[in-house]
Amino acid sequence: MTDTSPSNEINYGSAAEAALAYVNLGWEPLVLPFKEKSPRGKWKEPRVWTHEHIEGEFGGKVNVGLALGKRSSGLIDIDFDCPEAAELAKIVLGDLPSFGRVGSPSSHRVVYAKLKKGRLVYQLPNSAAQSIGADRAMLLEVRGNGHQTMFPPSTHPSGEVVGWHDDPHDIPKIEGGELAHRCGLLAALSAIAMQYPTVAGERDEVCLILTGVLVRCELTDDEVDQLVVAVANVAGDDEAEKRGGKAESSLEKIGAGEPTWGLPELCKRLGMEALEGTLRKWLGLSGAVSPGKSPGDEKPIILVEPGSQPYEIDQIEGELIKSDAGVYQRGENLVRVSRLPRSIGEDGVMRSGGALVLTRVITAWLREQFARIANWEKPTKEGSKPINPPVDHATTYIARVGEWRVPVLNGIISTPTLRADGSILQTRGYDYESGLLYDPGDVKFDPVPEAPSKEEAVEALHVLWQPFREFLFSEPVDKSVLMAAVLTALIRRSLRTAPLFALDAPTAGSGKTYVAATVGIIACGHSPTIISQGKTEEEDEKRIGAILMAGDAIVVIDNCDRPIKGDSLCTVLTTEEWGARILGKSEVVKTPTNALFMATGNNLEVAGDMGRRTLVCRLDPQTERPDLVEHDFDPREEAAENRTQLVAAGLTILRAYIAAGRPTQSTPIGSFREWNLVRDALLWLGLPDPAVTRERIMLDDPMKSELAGLLDAWVAALGDREYGLAEIGAMGEEARSPEIKELYGALVAMTRNGQFNTKSIGRLLLKHKDRIVGGRVLRSYADSAGSKRYRVEFVGSSVPDVPDDVGADMEFPF
Repeated sequence: MTDTSPSNEINYGSAAEAALAYVNLGWEPLVLPFKEKSPRGKWKEPRVWTHEHIEGEFGGKVNVGLALGKRSSGLIDIDFDCPEAAELAKIVLGDLPSFGRVGSPSSHRVVYAKLKKGRLVYQLPNSAAQSIGADRAMLLEVRGNGHQTMFPPSTHPSGEVVGWHDDPHDIPKIEGGELAHRCGLLAALSAIAMQYPTVAGERDEVCLILTGVLVRCELTDDEVDQLVVAVANVAGDDEAEKRGGKAESSLEKIGAGEPTWGLPELCKRLGMEALEGTLRKWLGLSGAVSPGKSPGDEKPIILVEPGSQPYEIDQIEGELIKSDAGVYQRGENLVRVSRLPRSIGEDGVMRSGGALVLTRVITAWLREQFARIANWEKPTKEGSKPINPPVDHATTYIARVGEWRVPVLNGIISTPTLRADGSILQTRGYDYESGLLYDPGDVKFDPVPEAPSKEEAVEALHVLWQPFREFLFSEPVDKSVLMAAVLTALIRRSLRTAPLFALDAPTAGSGKTYVAATVGIIACGHSPTIISQGKTEEEDEKRIGAILMAGDAIVVIDNCDRPIKGDSLCTVLTTEEWGARILGKSEVVKTPTNALFMATGNNLEVAGDMGRRTLVCRLDPQTERPDLVEHDFDPREEAAENRTQLVAAGLTILRAYIAAGRPTQSTPIGSFREWNLVRDALLWLGLPDPAVTRERIMLDDPMKSELAGLLDAWVAALGDREYGLAEIGAMGEEARSPEIKELYGALVAMTRNGQFNTKSIGRLLLKHKDRIVGGRVLRSYADSAGSKRYRVEFVGSSVPDVPDDVGADMEFPF
C-alpha cells in the first residue's frame, strides 16, 4: 500500500508561510476561514500581495485558497469526488502533483493549462446514476478561471490537515484539449470500475471487452493493458494482474475485420446501458454504424440524452470549427458568408452581383449544418436510432452570445491587404491574427513585396493613377484625396477608423459615380454598395446599420441633395463598433464599423461635426455638358482588367513607406490616427496633404454660416448685453427697432412651425452654444431664479488662415 500521508518535506508550517511560497510561484492566495473551503466576501477581483499583507492576514488560524486560472499563472485544479477517480488518476494523470488528506489521499492534482471554459464537470446524469445504484453522480471536476480551491496546509471541515504528496514546484504544462481528453478517459474508467463485476467468473470476459473498447481510443497496447489492470485493481479484483495482455490480439482482430466486442456490449454486461452515450463522449468514440448510414460514414455521432444538452452543444460546436463550416461570430451575431449571384436593390440599398455579404445564422440553416457535419442519435432500449438535430440545440447555441468559440470575423476581403501591424495578408482563407476572411474568388494576385523602395513606390503611384487619368479635377489636392481613397479602400478592414471621402462636382455628369465605382472595383472586384439619403436621420441610421451588419466593404451615399450630417454617420466614422438598428425592427445590435464610406453630389454641403470627418475630392470638367464628352476608355472596365496590378501598386506604396521606417510627415488627425499611415505615405511621395480639404469644408459649413448670421443679428440688436428669450420675444413683438425685428425673425426661422417659442428656440440654441465663429461665441447663464439668459461674447478667432485656392500651389507628381 502506498504511503499517502502528506510529506513533511514539502508542506508548510503555517498558512502565512504557504501563502508567501505560493506568491513566489506566481499564484494568488485567498484567505479562507478556518475549516472552510470557500472565501467569505468578494474575491473575484485580482489582488497583489505584499509580504506585510500576507503576514497580517494569514498570520492567524485561517485556511489558504488559491484563485485558479490566469490569476495564478494558468494553474488548474482537478478535484476527484470519488475514490475510484483518485486511484485511477495515479495512472492517467500520474505526472501531475497531488495533494489531499488522510481520509481522502491524492484527492486533488494540479497542472498548468489553458481551458476553453473555466470549469469542466464529469458527472453521471442523475437518472443514470440512480439506475446503476451509484453512490454519487459527480466523478471529477476541473477548475480554472473564475474558480478557487482550498490548498495545503488548510484544515478540512472534517478536522484533517490537507498536505502535498508531491512537490508543487514541479508542475507540468499541457494543452487544454489533452487535459480534457485525459480527464474524460479517467471519468469513464472510474464509472466502469464502480460497476465492475462482483462474480469472479465474469471478470475476465468484462476485462476483454474493456480492452476492445480502449484499443479504439488511440492508446498504445501497453497503455490499454495497464489501464485494464488498474481498473481491476481499483475494483478489488484479487487477480487483477492477469486481466491485461490482451490489447495486441484485440487490435489485430479489429484490423482483420473480425467481430470484436465494444462499448455497447460492455455497458450491457455492466448494466450501464443508460450511460453508453456519456461514456462514448468521454472516451471520444464515434460509435457504431446506425441504420441508414454506410459503414464508411466517418462523421461523429452526437448522442442526445436528457440533461446533456450543454455538452452536446459543446461537441457540435467543436465539429463546426473542425469542419470549417463557415460559421463566424461578428458583434452579437453568428454569421455566414455568401456571394450574391446578381445585383440586388431593396430598402434604398443597391448591391452588385458578386459581392460578398454576411447573413445572420438562423435556426433552420444551422440545423442543416449540424446534420451535415454529424450524425445525431437518440438512445432506445434496442440501441440508438438516427434523429434530426433538435431545434433546441440550434436555438440554444445561437443564444450563446459572448460564449461562442467559432472564429471572430472582423470583415471579408477579396484582395490582399495589410494587417493592423503593417504586415501583408495574402493567404486565402480565414486569418486568425486579423480576424479577416480573404476570399479572392477565381482571381490570382501576385505576391506583394515586403520592402519595396521609394522609387518603386513612385512607379506604383503612376500605375494606380491610370484608371483616373482622363478625369479633370479642381485642384492638385483633389487628386491626392482620390489616391487616399483608393489606398484606404485596400486596407480599411484593418483600420480602427477612417474619414468619409466625398466626391464633389459643379454639375451632373462629371463622373463622380464612375470614380466611386472604379475605387470599388479595384478594392472589391465589383461596384461598391450604393445607398441613397434617407428622408429622416432615423431612416439613415437603419440603412447604415443594415449595410454594416451585411459586412459591405465600401458604401457610397449617392447623389446627396441635402447637407451630409447626422449623429449616426459621425459616430460610425470615429468608433470601432456601433449599435445598429435593424430595418423594420426596434432591435439594436452591435456591429463593427470597418467599412469605407464615400458620398457623391453636386456642390456638396457637409454640415456640423461631419466637416472634420470628411475629405473632399472635387471634379471640375470645365464644360457645361460633361455628359456629352467622349472618352477613350471606360475607367471601370480598365480597373477590372488591370485589378491585380492596381492592388499590388497600392499595397506597394504603403509597404515602401513602412519599410522606410514610417518617417513622420504630419500630425495625426485625432479621430483617425491609424489612418494617418495613408496620409503620410502620400506626403512622403510628394503629394499635397489630403487633410487640408477638411478646412475647406469647415469654412463652407452651412450650420456655421447659419450661426454666423444669427450672431451678426444678435450683436446688432443687443450688443454684448444679457437677455432671456422671453424678453427678446416681447421686444420682437413690439418691433422696437429694425435690428430687434431682424433678430426676432432669425430666431423664428430656426423653428419648424415658424413661431417664437422659448422652449423650442432654447433647444435649438444648445447646438450653437459655446461655438466660436468669427471671434464671437454665444454663452448661456442661469439667473438666481434658474432661468436661462444669453449673450454674445467676443473671444477672438480660432479659424486657421486657409486661402480659397487651398492646395492650388502644390504640384501633383504627374
